[in-house]
Amino acid sequence: MNQITPDKLRIFLVEDTVDLCEEMVFGLTALGLNVSGFSDAAGLYRALAVSRCDIVVIDVGLPGEDGFSIARHLRHNPALGIVFLTARATLDDRLQGLGLGADAYLVKPIDVRELAATLQALDRRLRTKNDAQQISLPVATQVTATPPMPVRWTLSPGDWALRNPQGSELTVSETERRFLKIMVAASGQVVERETLIAAFAQDLDDYDPHRLDAVISRLRKRTEQAGLGNLPLQSIRGMGYVFSA
Repeated sequence: MNQITPDKLRIFLVEDTVDLCEEMVFGLTALGLNVSGFSDAAGLYRALAVSRCDIVVIDVGLPGEDGFSIARHLRHNPALGIVFLTARATLDDRLQGLGLGADAYLVKPIDVRELAATLQALDRRLRTKNDAQQISLPVATQVTATPPMPVRWTLSPGDWALRNPQGSELTVSETERRFLKIMVAASGQVVERETLIAAFAQDLDDYDPHRLDAVISRLRKRTEQAGLGNLPLQSIRGMGYVFSA
């Protein structure tokens, strides 16, 4: 994985064709972007659990979890750009991708310069949108006796503290943080156990699924003991988990 630096547009590219992935990473890097390539959803989720990026470029036809499912999970982060780059060019596919909240739907083959231009234009639009949302309120409105409380459970990027809606905090471990980043990003959506296990396991065949259960059980207990109340995590039998707040 390429080292993430703050002065370049940061891209995560998910493409299971090794030669094409390497070609795209090389071409975009040569054009000044900071790009990391992954072959499947598991690799992407592992990277997102420890790093942040500006835009994710996703193929639709991936082994295991497909690109549409990935986009469904990622769309809960409104600051993250999502671009499909796929050979699936039917109108139905385009409509499905855009309906999932993708910012662009591009069809292979594509010149790497066009892809870079699309990503840079999207980055400018996202930055303008985020800057507009951060415009200061009038001074009279800002002067309050106490800071505003968060309206939901949060885990800020780069933060090691889980916060409940009342502002109480719990410092989490690296393993707990990795789990929570995936669940919070997919808030309201079912995250399959296989997806979570893939985010922890270097080798899926050697990973004991009960370790995931232990992480969740310990986190629930610590959340209650820290005075944050019940962790808003629901188990969906036979499927996975939903973070519901």
